Amino acid sequence: MSAEEKKKYIKQLFKGYKKMTHNLQQRLEEIGIRVEYGKKHIKLFYNDKLFICSCSGSDYRSGMNLASAICREIA
Repeated sequence: MSAEEKKKYIKQLFKGYKKMTHNLQQRLEEIGIRVEYGKKHIKLFYNDKLFICSCSGSDYRSGMNLASAICREIA
């Protein structure tokens, strides 16, 4: 998967994000994003970079903001 395809895929996965589902976790791990659960937040690791994700997205833009942050790290 090329970098541009990966960016599109990540944005598609997080569109309308409300909570981390098992299906979403599996898809993230398939493209190399490790998921760890905390008490109130979820930690996503990509290329030794940490991204914090809420357990429940209260803001309708939270998923897209997270996807944009991850996409900035993809070369």
